[in-house]
Amino acid sequence: MAHTPTSFLSGHVAPVLTLDSKDWMLASGSEDRTCRIWDIRSGKVHKALTGFDSSVTTSSFTPVDSHTLYVGSGQKIYTYDLRMEAMILSATESATKVYEGAEDEINQIQVNHRATFLASCDDSGDVRILDLKTHKWMRPLERKHSNIAMSVQFIPKKELQALSGGMDKLVVAWDFYKNRATQQIQTDTPLPDGVSSKQLFNPPFVHSIAVHPSGTRSAVGLGDGTIQFLHMSADPPTPPPVKDGDSLVAQSAPSISKKNKKKSASSGGDGWLLGGRLVEAHSMPIASIEYAGFNPNWLVTSASNGTIAIWDEHATRYECSKQLLQPKAGTTAMEPLPLGRPIAPLTEFRVSNVFERLNYITTSKTTDGEGQRKLFVTGTHPRTGDKKLQGRIAVYHI
Repeated sequence: MAHTPTSFLSGHVAPVLTLDSKDWMLASGSEDRTCRIWDIRSGKVHKALTGFDSSVTTSSFTPVDSHTLYVGSGQKIYTYDLRMEAMILSATESATKVYEGAEDEINQIQVNHRATFLASCDDSGDVRILDLKTHKWMRPLERKHSNIAMSVQFIPKKELQALSGGMDKLVVAWDFYKNRATQQIQTDTPLPDGVSSKQLFNPPFVHSIAVHPSGTRSAVGLGDGTIQFLHMSADPPTPPPVKDGDSLVAQSAPSISKKNKKKSASSGGDGWLLGGRLVEAHSMPIASIEYAGFNPNWLVTSASNGTIAIWDEHATRYECSKQLLQPKAGTTAMEPLPLGRPIAPLTEFRVSNVFERLNYITTSKTTDGEGQRKLFVTGTHPRTGDKKLQGRIAVYHI
């Protein structure tokens, strides 16, 4: 079912590749080599950064203030103080800092929760950390990705721990205090018997990673249209409460099999464990995923063909985990439960009436003054010659 946007943010003249939101602001980076900061309350441009040498592929607000923005373009990362009075700013002349050193085009950057470090990943497969106090790159570590590194995300409440994923079907857990990768998790693990991906042509490349604000679980969006769940041992999937008369009663959590624990491949300590996989989440590669900023119990997923789904993250994790934890009849052995999509999303809709191909989604971090929860969507419009349509950002109230 197609869903109609409530409004559009218009100003870019080429497809928008990246979005990031904070408070009342939304940053957008485009193929038109500009970055715009929008006031999502009014729908108007607050600042425009123009004149980058390449497309703007990523941006990240800092969590500790409301005026610092980092922007990735080409092989450089730029820092801006948004308190400058001018509305239109030169990308190079207005930058307070410019960091070089990336070997190839940067795909994603993120600032950690204390704004002390910035993580970046690029087309060469490198994952690097920038010390924002000394303004120097930390010593490069041994490269683990053998192909393009698409996504990197800090673990909340862990200053120097991160997850990265790439086109080598690999998720890597990093501990930059220890100067090493602590885990490598393959995403091409065979699906349970009787379960198949809707996407027959694309391997499970890692396109997008989302880490829950708790820092104890994660969702990985893959090229075959599935979502792989990861969790720490302290946060296993648990059944949602069920009603017993007028009261809610929590069901007992399933035990985790020894076989599933071994899939952690941890080098020691409390590593990431494989949860279930949400098969048939989408019929095409995942474009981007996010725990909703206004409700972290909602997981918002999107596919390149323009489908968007919102899932109850708690219930979905549990239902997916049952594929791995189903007891075999008459024995104590565990075998996969042959299911397709194990649970329906809370809502699902298409944006193909607006975009031919979806690029990126993000949500507002808080509801607006009227209690509205906003979803921002970018993509490529089929009318390639119409610059205004190509650069639009669609706004949905959900």
